[in-house]
Amino acid sequence: MKLAVVSDVWRLLRELDLEAIRVEAARPFRLLVLAQDAVVATELATALSAGPCHPWLLTAAPGALPPAPAAGDPAPELALVAFRGDDDPAELRAVQAELAARGLRVIACALGATSRHAEVPRGAEAARVALPDLQPASIERLATALTSALAGDRRIAYARALPPLRDVVSRRLIDESARANATYAFTAGLAENVPVLGVPLTVADMVVLTKNQLMMAYRIALCAGKQGAPTDVLGEFVGVIGGGFLFRQAGRQLVGLIPIAGLPAKVAVAYAGTVAVGRAALAWATKGDALSAATLRGHYREAKQRGLALFRDLRGARGAPSA
Repeated sequence: MKLAVVSDVWRLLRELDLEAIRVEAARPFRLLVLAQDAVVATELATALSAGPCHPWLLTAAPGALPPAPAAGDPAPELALVAFRGDDDPAELRAVQAELAARGLRVIACALGATSRHAEVPRGAEAARVALPDLQPASIERLATALTSALAGDRRIAYARALPPLRDVVSRRLIDESARANATYAFTAGLAENVPVLGVPLTVADMVVLTKNQLMMAYRIALCAGKQGAPTDVLGEFVGVIGGGFLFRQAGRQLVGLIPIAGLPAKVAVAYAGTVAVGRAALAWATKGDALSAATLRGHYREAKQRGLALFRDLRGARGAPSA
């Protein structure tokens, strides 16, 4: 049985299309960091880089915006506009409008702001975040705002280059993957209540859910800066946590064979199992550690309650039968 599980995992690894994710994660970006004081812009860029300013971050002052990129070079997608206090000066508001007109999403950074309304976006701002200082806890708030402004796998490219974004992006990937797997389990579970279809559809669920978990683990590995061929990276992860762990999480989907009554458990298990795999992937990718069985069980139990709450939301939204 153990050899069969290992074989099944490697078969799934060969079937996954990971190259597009790897290419997008490696694609360069440009992030514009602008402040009235050039020193402040440099300090903010350095804090985001967690070290020397990353070459993909461009610092500028209002009167010295960078020139248009050369042919083939990426143009800035986002702009961080920093100022001290609750309100940005008129000069910066004009620059924000110009940047927005160029197609950039503008995130305002109010340094040392104290007003209750300090994080309410104004004018051309897509978002505004109050930063008491440039210490790691404050930069994590900025990382959350940056992550929300990015779509799909562009977040991974930013996280690879900017370490303060890694945990934020990885946690978001875990939550999104867990919700996607739970929603899939809910939708498939309704079909599986047809007795003739139940067994084949549930076996197919195990494959789909495990593939999604492996894709999530690979994205988390890329966020953490892992290098190498995709199958080698995921092979290392599977070697650390054990292939059987992945299939035990997906195998619990067999509770969905219980008509109707098994659906809440099926959704909760899909959610919680994905969270457990994601937490294991994050620990491995960032620290090289394998989480203890007790720690994984704790993540699983806590996430299972959130999965049950998500089931109730899905049931209410779609008018599914009550458990």
